[in-house]
Amino acid sequence: MAAFLGISVWITLATVFPGLITIALLYGAALIIDPGLLASEASGPLSGWAYPGIAVTIMVLTQALGILLESVLVGGRFLGPELDPIRVPAGVDPCGEQLIKLRPYDEYDGLYLLLAELRTDEDTQGHLQRATAQFFLTNNSLVSYSAALVFAAVLTAGADSAHQGRGIFYVAALVAGLLVSYRVARIRFRVMGKVLWAARRRRINDSTERRATDSPPTTENRVGRPAGGNEPVPLRLTRPSPGA
Repeated sequence: MAAFLGISVWITLATVFPGLITIALLYGAALIIDPGLLASEASGPLSGWAYPGIAVTIMVLTQALGILLESVLVGGRFLGPELDPIRVPAGVDPCGEQLIKLRPYDEYDGLYLLLAELRTDEDTQGHLQRATAQFFLTNNSLVSYSAALVFAAVLTAGADSAHQGRGIFYVAALVAGLLVSYRVARIRFRVMGKVLWAARRRRINDSTERRATDSPPTTENRVGRPAGGNEPVPLRLTRPSPGA
């Protein structure tokens, strides 16, 4: 049930919400720049089931374009520097480091491997899923703004003088939203890199502690020491005498 709930949250954040943003922005462009377009579509031959189908198609297409955009942004290193020195407050890192050299792109390469290894009862999984979902939501929203920007620009270019001014204003608003979303995507990618680094560090620390706890006793633990002596004395097993 928990796994199904997690999948549902991922689909909602990565597909449904960005798709709704795309629909809203496209509808807003048509409403502001060319209201007659909506009137002609409303009186068209489309059935009642066609509109949900179009909505789902837009959602899935937004997700698909978001995957391609993610590949371009990450592959082209457009989401920030490859090496990001970060100061860690004293007492936060379990190994005592106060300056780490974060490589967010390397951390991102192992994202899905780490997600698959984490258990549902680990707090780290919730933090990592939240940071990852926020990044993908912002990344897919870039597709929504880009698609609406192209659509609005085409409508503005062919609009009459009465609606062209509003179209230019709407296009400018979409450009501003696109720039803000891109900046947020860079921030969320950096935060996700921090969470990935912390999750890996915690797993390494926990694994080291488990190995230390589960390790077999050493030779020094299997020998006896005389009181006040420094040299270990091997323990000897004696066979009881027949008359004992």
